[in-house]
Order: sequence, then structure tokens, then C-alpha cells
Amino acid sequence: MLIAGAGGHALELIDVLDSIFGSPQVLFFDQRPFQRLFLGKYHVSDSLEEIQHHFISDSRYILGVGSPNSRKILSGMLGKLGGGLIGLKAPSAKLSNYSYFEKADVLANCWIGSQVQLGEGVLVNTGAQVHHETIVGDFSVINPGAILLGACEIGELSSIGAHATILPGVKVGNLVTIGAGAVIIRDVPDGATVVGVPGKVVSCISNQ
Repeated sequence: MLIAGAGGHALELIDVLDSIFGSPQVLFFDQRPFQRLFLGKYHVSDSLEEIQHHFISDSRYILGVGSPNSRKILSGMLGKLGGGLIGLKAPSAKLSNYSYFEKADVLANCWIGSQVQLGEGVLVNTGAQVHHETIVGDFSVINPGAILLGACEIGELSSIGAHATILPGVKVGNLVTIGAGAVIIRDVPDGATVVGVPGKVVSCISNQ
């Protein structure tokens, strides 16, 4: 198995893998490695040729970065080399049997409710809650402790800040950044940055 990225977020992933597999066989990929051994024992490669060869025997990879845009770029690159994205599910996460999250990562102590749809490359980070009928678009990141209440919608490549709350039925667009602790009570347009309680748009890419 390959983990794409050898920084801070990868530290959390290896803990989840340890809890599932005990001592997993893992190769790390990072194009700007600051170390050749991750945690003193896992090889870190910056060679696309080496990664392509690795995929011949094991095509699985997990995204080990926390930025929505970086997750999408890495996924596209590794897919072209023959890799196949898989989702990582922490044993302590509570996952409804009536939701879809095949290629999403759900880390420790998260809650995923009924009829939730998590897109490809989505990250639901530690302790976040995603309640019934919520839809999260590809490569969006739900940061630790965030709460997405029933039937809200998050677009693609968006970031929901730590301990932010999205109220029921609210629609958040693509490429949106929600600040830590914000409370979102109304729909948010594409490209907006929203902070505060209640949430207010402080900038918008589409208006620049």
C-alpha cells in the first residue's frame, strides 16, 4: 500500500493503519521529502518510476495530505501511474450502513449518518460529524470536530474548518473555505471564504 504524502497528516494515517493491520507494509511517496525514512522505518520515495513499479504488485494508495487541492493533484498523478484510490476507515468511527463513502477517509471518532454521500478523495478528520443525507463533493476536507447537520451540501474542493458547524439544509459551494469555529446559517457561493458566528463572507474568488 502507498501513502501519498509524508508530513503531519500521514502521521495520523499510519496510526489508523496500525490499528487495522498491526504492522502494515507501507511505502510513502513525497516529491519533496525531508526524510528518506518515515518514523524511522518506512521508505519515502520521490521517484515516479519507483511508484509505478510498486503499483504492479499493489495498486492501492491513500491520500496523506490535508489540502483539498493537493489531494486532487496527487490523486490525478497516481491514477495515471496505475494506482487505485482507496478509502481509510478508522475502527473507532461510527459509520451508517446506509451511506456511501467508498473512496473517502474517515478518521478516529467520527460519526457518519444515514444516507450520507462522501465523494472521491474526501477527508473527514478526527471527531467530525456528518449527519443524515449530507452530500460532500470530491476532495473536500472536513476538519477535526466540524459538524455537518442534516441534509446540508458541500461542494468540491472545499475546506470546513475545525469545529465549524453547517446548519441543516445549507448549501456550501465549490472551492469554499469555512473558518475554524464558524457557524454557517445560509448558503455559501463558490469560491467564498467565510468566518465568524454567524458566518460572514470575507472574500470571494469569483469577485476578484
